[in-house]
Amino acid sequence: MFGRGSKSSGWKWGLIGTAIASGALIPVVPALKKRAMRATTILKKDHRVLSGMMATLEVTPRINGMVRQRLFNQIRISFMMHAQIEEEIFYPEIRNLMFGIEVPKVNEAYHHDQIVKDILNQIAAIDPISNEFDSRIAELRQYIDHHVRAEEVEMFPIASRISAVQLEEIGRRMHDRKMNLKTQMAA
Repeated sequence: MFGRGSKSSGWKWGLIGTAIASGALIPVVPALKKRAMRATTILKKDHRVLSGMMATLEVTPRINGMVRQRLFNQIRISFMMHAQIEEEIFYPEIRNLMFGIEVPKVNEAYHHDQIVKDILNQIAAIDPISNEFDSRIAELRQYIDHHVRAEEVEMFPIASRISAVQLEEIGRRMHDRKMNLKTQMAA
């Protein structure tokens, strides 16, 4: 059935479909929502969205200067909001909940966020069809990739020592702050 293996696997998919249709899996949905509200899940999603927008910008031809400028503006806004919720909520929580060797990692994260924000502000003044724009975008990509690796490899394991309840509470605060920032920008 659909290239999924033997005939016996077909009845398994039928059971899964029946369970979904009957509502038997509804108790699982709140658990998925909670996981989606974890601070680390929110930040990972931001990282993937930023990476996708960067890849799109990098393959957009120079002739489409207006499209490149819009993509860059979206990247800039997305990163600025991402950095703001990290700096206002996530990093202070990590610093408060974990002591010792982790504090320098938090300080380094603030520093790397500032470097990316500086590069974004510099690129904003560059013509999107120029060679300089492309070279600065390549530099930006390197710093964003470093930001993502540093957070996901160094900060997230620290955050995993926090209880799931705390991560969800931090995530809710981050989500609410992000929605507030979006509302402010739209006004």
